[in-house]
Amino acid sequence: MTRRHPVTRRGLLTGLAAGGLVLGAPGAAQARARPTATATAATAALPLRVVLLEVTPTAYSAADPARSVVTVRARVEHRGTASLAGLTARLVAQRSPTVARTALDQWARASDRASITRSSASSDDVAVGSGRLDPGGRAEVLLTLPAASLGGGAGAHLAAVEVSDDSGRVGVARTFLVSAAPQGATATPLTLLLPLVAGRDGSADGLAQAVRDRLAALVAGSGADPRVAWALDPALTAGADAAPAGAQTPGPGDPATAQATGQTTEQTTEQATDDSTRTLSDWRDDLVAAAAGRVVLGLPFGDPDLAALDRSADGTDLLDRATRAADGALDGLTGALVRTDVAWPADEAADEDLLALCLGGGASTVVLDDECLPPDADLTYTPAGRARVDVLDTSVEVLVADRTLSSVLADADDPDQVVLVRQRLIAEAATTTLQRPSDPRGQLLVAPRSFAPAAGDLAALVGDVESSGWAAWQPLTDLLDTPVPGVERSAPQVPAATARAALPAAHVAGVAGALAAVDDFATALPGSGLDAGLLSRQHAALVLLGVSWRGHVGELPTARARLASAVEALTAGVSIAAGSVRNLAAERSELPITVVNELDVPVQVDLVLRPRTARVQLDAVPRQTVAARSQARVAVPVRALANGSVVVEAQLRTPAGSAIGRPVEIRLNVRADVEGWISGVVGGGAAALLVVGLVRAFRRGRRRVDEAEHALVGGPASGSAPSGAPSGSAPTDAPSGSGEPAK
Repeated sequence: MTRRHPVTRRGLLTGLAAGGLVLGAPGAAQARARPTATATAATAALPLRVVLLEVTPTAYSAADPARSVVTVRARVEHRGTASLAGLTARLVAQRSPTVARTALDQWARASDRASITRSSASSDDVAVGSGRLDPGGRAEVLLTLPAASLGGGAGAHLAAVEVSDDSGRVGVARTFLVSAAPQGATATPLTLLLPLVAGRDGSADGLAQAVRDRLAALVAGSGADPRVAWALDPALTAGADAAPAGAQTPGPGDPATAQATGQTTEQTTEQATDDSTRTLSDWRDDLVAAAAGRVVLGLPFGDPDLAALDRSADGTDLLDRATRAADGALDGLTGALVRTDVAWPADEAADEDLLALCLGGGASTVVLDDECLPPDADLTYTPAGRARVDVLDTSVEVLVADRTLSSVLADADDPDQVVLVRQRLIAEAATTTLQRPSDPRGQLLVAPRSFAPAAGDLAALVGDVESSGWAAWQPLTDLLDTPVPGVERSAPQVPAATARAALPAAHVAGVAGALAAVDDFATALPGSGLDAGLLSRQHAALVLLGVSWRGHVGELPTARARLASAVEALTAGVSIAAGSVRNLAAERSELPITVVNELDVPVQVDLVLRPRTARVQLDAVPRQTVAARSQARVAVPVRALANGSVVVEAQLRTPAGSAIGRPVEIRLNVRADVEGWISGVVGGGAAALLVVGLVRAFRRGRRRVDEAEHALVGGPASGSAPSGAPSGSAPTDAPSGSGEPAK
């Protein structure tokens, strides 16, 4: 249940008194800080650093000979500038166990001068090495303490390894010694949720590096225990599935590496991509094998910052995109119980508006923590990590993470802190159990998204916590099935620091614009699906909305610029071929324009032409389909209206109306009267030729008539044929039938 009014938190005075501490700082101020496994970081003023290497057994028992002696092995490191002599170490512990969880946290973060004020037990003093340490030196010590000296009470005892010289304390590591659980006490159920998220680089090489840095260890460290749940970013599985098909890095290789190895930049890039492909492929196989029988929470693609989306006008659409992009990405985890209806806001914090966004995105359950959803201040025990919140007349199921346990767990990615983390978690489980020994209340531990422990450390931690007898790991489904306790909680609230850390609204708007450009260009591709180039750029844009970008706001402008360049490089594959100046010498003509497609897929584009002056009129051009890796010549009907120079802007657009590239200027020289002048010249010439022909024909005919008349008048009188006439022919000028008179 939740209440709509805020409640004050319980004070820490009771816990402090129960812990028997003298602290060097106000308790209330420290209680609101991030819990920690130890106060090692607070002892920087001391010249020696003490690192716990081993504490055995995890839970002591004076009645069990095998667990009747507590042994602590520690390493002492000299970080000061002056040599120290007369060094001794001892293990000191409070005899009575602590009854309040707040006292555990206060001891862990106490100042380097804080001491146990109640009755305590102490080991013998042991010399540190030879008793002298020079700057930079280190030595190990082995300390033992009989379990019987800690009294008969069950629970967690405040303890410390103290190193002193003649002047006093010069080093300390605070920890906890925990007894075995008494008969009749039921172990506290614990659920562990580990993040498998891509991070800030969604390229093949970036994902492979995330595998090497974090993800391989998380899968290996939890693989043996299917009760450990995962929150999985589908960008990882999508990237791993695409890698064997020849995933490429989004840019050239490292020139420095190429020069050092004697390779070209292209060779370095190819080698890096091949290594990344193998890394992703191997990790994907490990992931599938380890997922069997495990609860896997499928996140939206890229693990978006839900709080940032909630502040954006595009938030609902962006969350829907990320959800749709994740469809099918986890289908390969055939043996896992995949849940896609659980939302995980950054830092497990959300208000009612953000919960409404989660509901709209398809979530029915949300992971929050007890700082966002604090219980009633008068509560004297730790309730189960379940709640229910009413939002928009709908009930939202909530998995309530224990912020203290989650924050302590986060320190486990430091190898020097693992033993301290283990002892703190066991102490917290013991104290929680003893609050109500017969009423087990499940608790949720959520690791931060940057969690990067060593695989062996994680596996050992999970096993040791349970072997103590105070805790028992349970699957996430068991916690989901736990009835919601009848505990009053305040309305969900986002801490101010968490709210300030959300990604800027301007960045979210920039990513939304890049996605819109990808969508517009997708309309130019015939068919229903995105091609590989568009899909990779859409995924790259979604990764830019990830929670992992929190704390790296300064890098966002460069990341957006790279995305914009990638989208522009894709659209640059479709262009208009530049040409020389065109001459139009007719009133009606055609303007030839060539559209070039350098992509591996066909495209559909609209060619839009706009003359800057009204000297020409251009007909509309129908939509053009250009085959992959080819060109298309478009003949545009044009009508000349006036003479002069004209600049026509030619722009390709997607069917959605978005511009592809920049407009191309086509220059025309219009001389529409040339056609009339040429026609007149040609027509006049033809008429002249006709007249000349007629005159010549007339004169030729007249000449033939004159020659005939001349032959009749001036021919020979005798009957002999004229010279050249055929033999025996009659004279042409003698009357028919007449003859010469006889003599």
